[in-house]
Amino acid sequence: MLVGSAKRISLDCAQVSQALDPRQTARSLSALAHPASLNGAIRTTGVALAIAPEPITTAAGLAMIAGSYLMKGREPASLTDLGRETASVLRGLSSLSLADLTISL
Repeated sequence: MLVGSAKRISLDCAQVSQALDPRQTARSLSALAHPASLNGAIRTTGVALAIAPEPITTAAGLAMIAGSYLMKGREPASLTDLGRETASVLRGLSSLSLADLTISL
């Protein structure tokens, strides 16, 4: 029974690995590890608008440049950020003791 289960699992893994496109998988893993950020695109567009000779586009461009720097704190979470936060939560949980969980009547 155990041998049959291991055989089915290995066949399933082989089928999945054959069905996956390695380039698409690498692209997806790269996007997961390093999520895309709009800051660079917003900043580039802002610089282009600020350089334009019209006064309205200059104000909009400067606002976009300032907004890109303000958005820096709202970057998408990466795997490193998730790992760091998980470690922090686990440290907090391990520091709890049963004395902290006493119930007063």
